[in-house]
Amino acid sequence: MAELAAKVLITAGPTHEYLDDVRFLGNPSTGLMGIELAKAARAAGAEVTVVCGPTHLQPPPGVRWVPVVSARDMLGAVNERFAACDVFIAAAAVGDYRPAERAKGKFKKGAKEFQLKLVQNPDILKTMGRKRRDGQILVGYSLEVKDPLKYGLKKLKAKRCDLMVVNTPGHFGESKEHVWIIDDRGIVDELPPRGKVKVAARVIELVAMLHAGSDVPHLRGFEA
Repeated sequence: MAELAAKVLITAGPTHEYLDDVRFLGNPSTGLMGIELAKAARAAGAEVTVVCGPTHLQPPPGVRWVPVVSARDMLGAVNERFAACDVFIAAAAVGDYRPAERAKGKFKKGAKEFQLKLVQNPDILKTMGRKRRDGQILVGYSLEVKDPLKYGLKKLKAKRCDLMVVNTPGHFGESKEHVWIIDDRGIVDELPPRGKVKVAARVIELVAMLHAGSDVPHLRGFEA
């Protein structure tokens, strides 16, 4: 594995956006992808911090572990640490929306219909993309249902990422992933469904190349 003598900041897991004190909006993410990225980066020699949403998984040894709950919690934790990192990998499945208000206690069942007002959560990766300094490396994750490469590229450019790991919901929350790794010039790699350990190792390998100032290889351009 290539050496990565860098400070790496990773987001992992879901966010929980509470409606009241016992119910929340969330998703099935476990944080496993972020944990495997952390292990791979640590094995390559990096100093690793993981900001993770609620998960039943245990923190990997040798990394700084920052538990959070909501998207705003995660943004705050990332903000505090972003300036000091060399590499930021946004692997968390952050909720796009949250309830406009959180009720105290528990909603009682009443009317047959219930309207819930949602407001948009902060875009953590886009926020960090605006703050990035020269030399920092940003890697995003993009879960897409339709035209994954088209929308993955759009996100990469909008959020000022160096690499975007694009996947589909087919393996969401599972142990295997089918991903494309892209940059603004084309497809860097395509990995058929395989364990997240191998996906993480490939992502960290590419990050190490970028950090060393090397150009990453390409399978093909987007027009091919």
